[in-house]
Amino acid sequence: MIGDIAFGAVNGEVFNLIGQRLKRESRFAETMMVTLTNGMARSGYIPNDAAFGYNTFEVLSSRLQPGCAESGIVNTLLELMDESEASQR
Repeated sequence: MIGDIAFGAVNGEVFNLIGQRLKRESRFAETMMVTLTNGMARSGYIPNDAAFGYNTFEVLSSRLQPGCAESGIVNTLLELMDESEASQR
């Protein structure tokens, strides 16, 4: 958190739809996902769940399994944002 802006950082190349979901589900009016933090992730691309139905380079090269990353990223970042706000009070 910087002021009333919530940032969620992910060390990987996250599909835009995961960032959009984070913004949609965040209770903070100003929410931003920052990706490729701390260098290169070993996970490769991080597709949203629906993308796994397509045989694209990003999906085929990802080390992740369908149904794991999207909710894990969004839910964890939302929890961390809440904890960060609570610690600032």
